[in-house]
Amino acid sequence: MKTKTLLVLGDNKDFDTYKKIIRQKRFFNGSSIAVKSADYESVLAGRFPNISTATIIILPCFPFVYWDKHIEPKKYKGVYGNKSFYAKFNVFWKKTEKKINNFYKKKKLIFINELKNLALDRDKENVKMLVSKRGVSIPKRYNTRNLKSILKIIDDGKKLFVKVRYGSMGKGITYLEKKKWMTNFRFRKGKIQCRKSDYGWSFVNCTNNLKFLKNLLKQEIIIEEAIDSLIINKRKFDLRLYVYKNRILYAYGRTAPADSITTNISQGARGEKTSFVKKLPKKQLERAKKQAVLSIKALGLNFGGVDLMLCPDKKNVKFIEVNTFPGFPRVRRFNLSKYLINEIIMEFK
Repeated sequence: MKTKTLLVLGDNKDFDTYKKIIRQKRFFNGSSIAVKSADYESVLAGRFPNISTATIIILPCFPFVYWDKHIEPKKYKGVYGNKSFYAKFNVFWKKTEKKINNFYKKKKLIFINELKNLALDRDKENVKMLVSKRGVSIPKRYNTRNLKSILKIIDDGKKLFVKVRYGSMGKGITYLEKKKWMTNFRFRKGKIQCRKSDYGWSFVNCTNNLKFLKNLLKQEIIIEEAIDSLIINKRKFDLRLYVYKNRILYAYGRTAPADSITTNISQGARGEKTSFVKKLPKKQLERAKKQAVLSIKALGLNFGGVDLMLCPDKKNVKFIEVNTFPGFPRVRRFNLSKYLINEIIMEFK
């Protein structure tokens, strides 16, 4: 007998999580949990599936269609990653929560992740403040936006990342070190330009382009020290750890050539097999796992992905970011949907 229903929210453009979970709902067979799904367009229109159970467990996925239409449309001409992205995303989740509560007002609603927390990862500055309060180690931040001060920091031998405050997927990043400036923005006719796609944000040389840097420092950005990564097999990497409450469901390395600027899959890095993680220093890996759990808790989440960098000393780790909607690995590599489903079944049986 089904006593609870899992309601998966998403849209068909999300092949990475929403479709994977829906296609593998067979893993709920034999459990006390039924499975329903709804797209966000229907949700905002007040159209929901009829659910007979008294308890509904809600699993939200990323609203790709809504994002591309209302938050980052192709006609958008501003600089990527400004505060309007974050503000509009918050509004979306408030609307969604209100619609859900109104339609299922007689039901007991349990959210895998509270909707009010789902935009938090878009504010990099706030995220780093929240995780650092939990004891998570973060790169040193610089508050100055003065061009001369930044140039002096670089001349003194420091390496810096300038990132858009409200971005993701490695988009809108500039790397600065003495005699080497790289950015995946473009700069033409006095203006910063952005791609209209999540992919293809390749890095170009902008060394000593003072006009570009001066313009960049006027944007909504964060500036932090660039941390060197532990090198394995002549490749730099970071770790993506998938966390459900206190458990690490899966960890894998994302690698790129040692001279690469980032290790984002969307920017050309590759995901390594499980065997890669076995090569890492055990104590350092355990520290990374503990930091990942603390990071998820700091944002009030139950499920998410945490990106961490292992330092060359083989002891310390540095926080990069939290992802409230982490892309799932290929099923052939690791069936994360199955493990997440199993966690939900065990918790709510």
